[in-house]
Amino acid sequence: MVLDIKSLGDMLDNVRELVRPSYGHYEMDDPSEQGPPMPPRSRNGDYRIEIEARKKKPKLRRTWSISKVLPHVREVDDKAYTPNVVSIGPFHHNTNKALDAQKRRVLDRLLKRTKLCEAELLDAMRKLEAETRNCYSEEFDMINSDEFVQMMMLDACFVVELLRLHEKIKEGKEVDEPIFGTRWMQPNIGRDLLMLENQLPMFVLNEIYTLTSSCSWSSSPNKLALQFLEPLRLGKNPMPERKLDTTDKYEHLLHLFHSSHGPVDQDSNSDQTKRTMLKHDEKLPGKGWVNNAWKLISAGIVLKGKSGDHQPLDIEFKKKVLKIPTLFLDDGSSPLLRNLIAYEQSNRCVEPYFSCLAIFFDSIVDTGKDINILRNAGIIKQAAGGNREIVHLFNSLTKELQFDIGEYCPITSQIEDINYHCRSRTARLKIPVRSFFSRLDYFYCVLTLISVGAIMYGLYYQFHHSENEK
Repeated sequence: MVLDIKSLGDMLDNVRELVRPSYGHYEMDDPSEQGPPMPPRSRNGDYRIEIEARKKKPKLRRTWSISKVLPHVREVDDKAYTPNVVSIGPFHHNTNKALDAQKRRVLDRLLKRTKLCEAELLDAMRKLEAETRNCYSEEFDMINSDEFVQMMMLDACFVVELLRLHEKIKEGKEVDEPIFGTRWMQPNIGRDLLMLENQLPMFVLNEIYTLTSSCSWSSSPNKLALQFLEPLRLGKNPMPERKLDTTDKYEHLLHLFHSSHGPVDQDSNSDQTKRTMLKHDEKLPGKGWVNNAWKLISAGIVLKGKSGDHQPLDIEFKKKVLKIPTLFLDDGSSPLLRNLIAYEQSNRCVEPYFSCLAIFFDSIVDTGKDINILRNAGIIKQAAGGNREIVHLFNSLTKELQFDIGEYCPITSQIEDINYHCRSRTARLKIPVRSFFSRLDYFYCVLTLISVGAIMYGLYYQFHHSENEK
């Protein structure tokens, strides 16, 4: 059969119409299948593509206020980040079962006092479960919903009731609670409550506090907690009244305690707005901010301790006198400082008070000689251990510590003034001169000992020789 050209063309058009719906055939010349016109070319040949932003529902951003200490940081001192007496929250859930019976007993006391039933508290905690889980850096899928809610309720009731009982003791009232019957239990529980991995969100504690409060309780949870943790303050100074009466919102107990060491005239809510960044020519190095204590006094600087109502970073330098708030160091200072620093390192929005403090003391402490100078000046008061232990503490606090050059530091001006003085010609001459005389004193001490030894030996020899002649 012979087909002419026209018939063949009509046949192909019919086939094309049949194929187009099934296989997505694109007809270039069909206006209905053409997209929007191409944007005009720019001068450099690239297309200027403008994408119109579509309004979408904002996703819930996961914010970690409670995170796990990194393994390489934990290697420096593993025990400092592990609770010894009481475990709070999911990170160390069921690891310290010694106080589980105490938690249950405290809960029974609370339920009896408030006439509440356990189911009411569990229902309140279940409403906060999702928000609470979102506060941690891990999912904790191995802890099911019922167990997680039970943990929230039991731990929060234990902490809140413990704080209430402590306030009664401060008021001079008798409390029938074995935990307060020993001298070591309260400070150890306090240290555990200030570990980064041992936290419950503050809104959980506040909810339990609200549900179990009566008209007789006038103190806020913040005030109760700060009163309980007050003995752990590094300066052993009373908590400023304004800090005790704070109504600001905090993430957890560690955040509350950390904020209590900030400047008294600065609200925690405005920390970020009042933050002052360093000028380009005032950037501090990561470490080694100032000379050690021996070189500072060799440069003519007088070191003095500050007692009273001062924060750890209330450092003053005026007229060649460097005043540093007194630090009371004991066996609990190391875990406390490490967890405060770990909290600062885990959250860039937290003011690095204790990171700055650690770097500053790591700078002025190199040897036991520096510790003796600081102790004699009243800057360090030590309850246990020797000079070697304190040197190791300050030097190890800055291991794995990240402090960006140009990051905020509240003692920048003081450090600049100290270094400016040490760079002066007079100070640079004093340091080698004092070093020379220090070595000279050491040399004379050695000579004196040798001379005394020689004299004693001569007297002994003369006495022994005269006895032989007789």
